[in-house]
Amino acid sequence: MTNIFLRIQNGVKLFSGNADSLEVFNSTVSLAENCAAFQMDVEDEIVYENKTTCYNCRYRRWNSEGFSCYKDFPNIK
Repeated sequence: MTNIFLRIQNGVKLFSGNADSLEVFNSTVSLAENCAAFQMDVEDEIVYENKTTCYNCRYRRWNSEGFSCYKDFPNIK
């Protein structure tokens, strides 16, 4: 399964999509669950309490279109 919310811009993988969408949220859960580098962020930066999702990862960096991953998103097929 290809992740339709991932794209590459200037050599950086970006994740974009409406966070209110269940499909988008489920995609970030799948990415996080398949990522060996996932680590829960500090309490003040948690977006979804007690959820394994890229939104809660200490390696995600917000940008104007969504976020990018400092450790690089895993390849999901």
